[in-house]
Amino acid sequence: MTAPRTPVMDNRVLPVRPAGGEWPAPACRGADMKTFFPAPDDLATVRRALMICDRCPVRIPCRRYALDNRERYGIWGGLTEETRETLIRIGPPSAMSSGSVG
Repeated sequence: MTAPRTPVMDNRVLPVRPAGGEWPAPACRGADMKTFFPAPDDLATVRRALMICDRCPVRIPCRRYALDNRERYGIWGGLTEETRETLIRIGPPSAMSSGSVG
């Protein structure tokens, strides 16, 4: 009997295709899913996931997807759960009141 395989990220399909054609391959493709859904106190794994996201060519669309869909768990587009919660709570920059200078 063989040991069960650890699931891997299979993100060949991103939510919206760019106007010019195909997305480049995400940096997390083929990575262990546990890297992007670490235990709450596993800071080494969080850092490893953020390093992968940092070099990813589709980090921004991934981030937008997570924010638009209010993904509650995991690391998406270089944002942790806590960071996404904060960004959702404060809203987009256009929603923040801007005082006039002058």
